[in-house]
Amino acid sequence: MLADRRSLLACAMLLAWAIPSSAQDVKPPIRGLVSMGAYKFVFMGGEPDNTLVPLDRKPGIFGGLVVIATWNQLQPTIDSHPGYSNVIAQALARVRAYNRRNPQKPLGVRLRVWGGFEAPNWAKRIGGAPIHTVHNGKPRTVGRFWSPGYRQAWAHLQRLLAEQLDNEPLIREVSITSCMSYTAEPFFVPMDDTVYPKLKAAGFNPQNHKACLRHAVADYAPWQRSRLVLSVNALRSVPLGQPDPGFTKRIMDDCRNAIGIRCVLDNHDLDPNLDPPLVKIYRHIKQLGPEIVFQTAQATPKNFDATIRFGVRYGASAIELWQDLKDKGFPVVPNAQLKKWARWIEANPAGP
Repeated sequence: MLADRRSLLACAMLLAWAIPSSAQDVKPPIRGLVSMGAYKFVFMGGEPDNTLVPLDRKPGIFGGLVVIATWNQLQPTIDSHPGYSNVIAQALARVRAYNRRNPQKPLGVRLRVWGGFEAPNWAKRIGGAPIHTVHNGKPRTVGRFWSPGYRQAWAHLQRLLAEQLDNEPLIREVSITSCMSYTAEPFFVPMDDTVYPKLKAAGFNPQNHKACLRHAVADYAPWQRSRLVLSVNALRSVPLGQPDPGFTKRIMDDCRNAIGIRCVLDNHDLDPNLDPPLVKIYRHIKQLGPEIVFQTAQATPKNFDATIRFGVRYGASAIELWQDLKDKGFPVVPNAQLKKWARWIEANPAGP
């Protein structure tokens, strides 16, 4: 009962936003195939490379591109401001050039800003010293991403970005990455022995993680015209604990109740062989309807065709494909096959 009251309270807070007065105020969604853009920086280090070279080799097929920026790139010091010449502006210039070359099938942009281990050092120090961990064999330093002070700093970044970019026509959608730690999936926290005990010692617990997730959509309140992409998983906040798809379903409901058609539901584990908790989430996503986004779990699924069909079956209005891992992802798929998949997705019903 207490959890339900908290969920209702969070929903009431979200409903207090000024929602755009009509559907005409909301930017159109990205439909079809979407390049998930830069990702190899997660494995290789360095900064994200928002290159369009793979898309230039597949012109006129994709409907969108994920543009990646890190919090550290945008706001390296506490008093810095993400100006118009930052990494996002540079990526948008490349997209505009692509669209001039391909007017028959221009790209829309989904903006995804990484916090977590890509947060600036000043943010990692909010509430205490940075937390040193090892995830997937990589040393990762994170801050208290669940804490109110950290969340306040993140929400301030969103206000600064929205002031500049909410009226930018190219940016149709913005990924909600509040509460993220090691991936751009806010519901995911590693349970590894090299991660979880360090987080717990710094104050992490299931209650404050849930509180962060309940407020994640509200962190993006300054974005009023762009659609907001909520990436969901079945929540597991303690080692050996049972995943809680019910909590995730309530957060999805709250998102749709709060911002209506601007709430795009998303999952990054698209695979025909879903774990049972994800099956429940996928069913709820389909029940809530478009707009729905998936990302393939693997860069090159064993049965790529069946994976795309599975996403279409669950109502996908867009599917992200991996771009920049060597000899993997959509660059190795023939154009004819990609065009077929794009047609399947684009044939799914659109939302308002």
